[in-house]
Amino acid sequence: MEVGSWLWKVTYMIHVISNAAFFGISLVFTFGNDELMKEAVVKRYLKISSGLIFFTGATGILLLSILSMSGMDDLTNNAIGQSALAMILGYTIVLFVFSLALIYKGGEARIYKKLFGIMFFSYLFIYLIRVYLTT
Repeated sequence: MEVGSWLWKVTYMIHVISNAAFFGISLVFTFGNDELMKEAVVKRYLKISSGLIFFTGATGILLLSILSMSGMDDLTNNAIGQSALAMILGYTIVLFVFSLALIYKGGEARIYKKLFGIMFFSYLFIYLIRVYLTT
């Protein structure tokens, strides 16, 4: 097996797993009850989520660099490139809102719910766009 295809498959698996895990965490905290939204629990999952967001970003950059090596310089001319641009937009939104959640020190459950809700629904919207573009 080629090194490029092996690297692509492993990177894509890590990307999808970390993306799905963060999507699941944001789903749980978007619709979580008050017991789940305690400060200590949220802070613990914010630490886990920061690792997942790091892996998503790092593998996304690697996947985009592999795409550009194979001749896909212009991401706007086909559906796969457009879906990659949509993922970049969604990742930027999630990264911004996630940094707000890290900075927030108030400890109110409703603020955390709103922040995780923004992240969840933006990822959901981006995934729907990706499905529309690639089918």
